[in-house]
Amino acid sequence: MGERSFCAAMSRKSLDLTLEILKSLDRAHSREDILRAIMPRLNALGIEYVISAMIPLKRLPARTQKNYLILENTSDEWNRLYFSKGYMYTDPIVQTTLTSTTGFRWSEIEPAGVLDPRSRQVMNEASEFGLGDGFTVPLATLEEERGGLTFAGRQLEISPGQRGMLTLLASYVVGQTLLIDNGPSERRMGLTPRERESLQWVAEGKTDWEIGELMGISRHGVDFHLRSARMKLGCISRTQAVAEGFRRGLIV
Repeated sequence: MGERSFCAAMSRKSLDLTLEILKSLDRAHSREDILRAIMPRLNALGIEYVISAMIPLKRLPARTQKNYLILENTSDEWNRLYFSKGYMYTDPIVQTTLTSTTGFRWSEIEPAGVLDPRSRQVMNEASEFGLGDGFTVPLATLEEERGGLTFAGRQLEISPGQRGMLTLLASYVVGQTLLIDNGPSERRMGLTPRERESLQWVAEGKTDWEIGELMGISRHGVDFHLRSARMKLGCISRTQAVAEGFRRGLIV
């Protein structure tokens, strides 16, 4: 499910739950607040952990790799093991995140028999720490830095509509965490009618080409309006911009 079609697949129930979580995230002032806002509502899906990080392209020392973490609530023991053994560079979830543009279940990547021994070791050891199943959402900043957010647990129970909910939520959670890191932001500008319209069409699952046809503009024009909307809303991706648009009542 791509960033442009996640909302179209969401059920009304999933959308209502998403909006409820987004409103609670608005009151968050720390990483602990964010985790308290989302985890109780996600436990019913089998989600026990969230892990979000940007992915450095060059191999870095373990202590430096940790600086790329955005949000996580895994055990200290797993955290130490993961970075001390350099698992980031053999983790098949990380490698799939770098090459994928859509959210994916861990079970959808290469089957166990195809993974190389090092990758299989990472997955086996993760399972021992309660990370046996997961849904990962790849994310990219405006500067095209790659990262992602993973929802994990022993066994997830998520429907196609809930995948859409988690895709929307992942981008907003990362955006809110980064805003907290950067401190209070200045008052944001409102959107123009064209920016609101283009964002509404994204929320309804339209591609850039389809939006251009509907609005009578080129795909480059669509991209311009959406980039402008993202910057005005202080968002790092289209997905987060849609979530912010819903939260502020700019789109319905």
